[in-house]
Amino acid sequence: MYNIIPQPVSILTSNDKKGFTLHAGTTITPSPFSDIFISFVRKTLNKKVREHEDTGEEKSIILKLDENISHDEGYTLRCENRRVFINAKTEAGLFYGLQTLMQMLLQTNGKLPYTLIEDYPRFSYRGFMLDSGRYFFPVGDVKRIADLMALHKLNVLHWHLTEDQGFRVEIKKYPLLTQKGSVRSHTNFNRKPHGGYYTAEDIKEIVGYCRKRNIKVIPEFDIPGHSSAAIACYPYLSCLDRKLEVATHWGVKHDILCAGKESTYRFVFDVLDELMQLFPGGVIHIGGDEAVKMRWRECPYCQKAIRENSLRDEDELQAYFMSRVNDYLKAHSFKSVMWNYDLNRADDIPADIAWTVCASPADGKAMKEEAMRGRKLINTAAFPYYLDLPYGWNTLKRVCSFNPALTDNEEDTLGVEGCMWTEYVPNMKVLERKAFPRLGAIAEAGWAQKDYPSFTTFLYKAEDYLKLLDVYSVNYTAIKRAHPSFAVKHMSSLWFRRRVFHWQGLYNLFDDAAAKREAEELREKLKNNCE
Repeated sequence: MYNIIPQPVSILTSNDKKGFTLHAGTTITPSPFSDIFISFVRKTLNKKVREHEDTGEEKSIILKLDENISHDEGYTLRCENRRVFINAKTEAGLFYGLQTLMQMLLQTNGKLPYTLIEDYPRFSYRGFMLDSGRYFFPVGDVKRIADLMALHKLNVLHWHLTEDQGFRVEIKKYPLLTQKGSVRSHTNFNRKPHGGYYTAEDIKEIVGYCRKRNIKVIPEFDIPGHSSAAIACYPYLSCLDRKLEVATHWGVKHDILCAGKESTYRFVFDVLDELMQLFPGGVIHIGGDEAVKMRWRECPYCQKAIRENSLRDEDELQAYFMSRVNDYLKAHSFKSVMWNYDLNRADDIPADIAWTVCASPADGKAMKEEAMRGRKLINTAAFPYYLDLPYGWNTLKRVCSFNPALTDNEEDTLGVEGCMWTEYVPNMKVLERKAFPRLGAIAEAGWAQKDYPSFTTFLYKAEDYLKLLDVYSVNYTAIKRAHPSFAVKHMSSLWFRRRVFHWQGLYNLFDDAAAKREAEELREKLKNNCE
């Protein structure tokens, strides 16, 4: 009868017993919890659900914390004798029960038969990654994202805050990071400057807002690569003290943080000190992706670090770099997460650093080995979970048909995450068009049990799902366009590839030659100083 997204574990309905009717005087009791429960439900239901005439009958929605519920985020929901009972072990479970109840009331115009639901999530980590490094999203937009995440029972906002194209979080010890590093002169091939950053107060406001919606915020400080904006502010962070500008174009940059200077580690640790104060959730994402090591091969400081620490090469130097950062966070009771992208020797990366797995071998063997080492794994596979990619690549059917488990043993997978990279996503209108309805399918993969999502069941529930998105005025893509024909797939792919085309590769060719000359001059200078 109900088309709930994400799908509950079990739903039983009957017309033989009295159910529940929403009245103008319906109360939610008791309320020892956050007022967010009441305001969130009322705000939604008042838009679409007719409150029936008050007959004086019992009309309560009763919330109860219950230690007998086995799952921390699980709940039971029972509509019986004109009341709704939601029991849960935690406030999060009560919140998710109310999300389910909202969908039920919307679909039945406020009149529910006898219903019994038992529900709990498949995975404990159900995330959405927002890249604010390339395009800045104002505080109000981030809050809206949190509301839409809560609607889908997603519980982790992975917030990508530092990039080549912008450093977006205020670090008081290094004011240039936002004074200069948050602004780029133009964006790709247009001439419009772009900038913006989050103050410490903005961060605290957003973290608090998310907490009320049972969402943990994990900030990402992307290092040692994707650091052009930081280097533009403080050139000593690079291998050759290069004077860079905040990056304007899409593409992998070859100037990264120098892993051979202690001043680099001091900078990193100082930034982490402030991030740990702003984000008290106990987890920080430290990047680790696309760390091109051309500068390290030429850098006398990096080469000295390799020799002095008995490292084999630059790949092991990156492992050394990430290990030091991880050790620093552990000393402050924080955990680390990093991308698994382009790790030539995974064994060198400490197993207590969790992975957001964007590049996973098809056979799952490598993931199984990492799980056996004790590594926590989060499935963020670019295909199909990168939501910025066109529907011609990551079709709705592809998202629905994808198995989120990274190994044969489902317990090896901590959870799933949809990623929104924003080099071609400048605002919320575009973000919503790309994210929905695909994020609904990802939410199903994270919460619902093994048989969900499937493309068939998702299509069956799509009409009610889109009505739910209409309540929130979401600028979603129509189902037909989200699963395009072969011709439309081809055209959208060509369009996206055309937009991605840039001169970064040619620029890198000439810039690498210049950097090599600068490295030779630096080595000669250091040699003369030693003599």
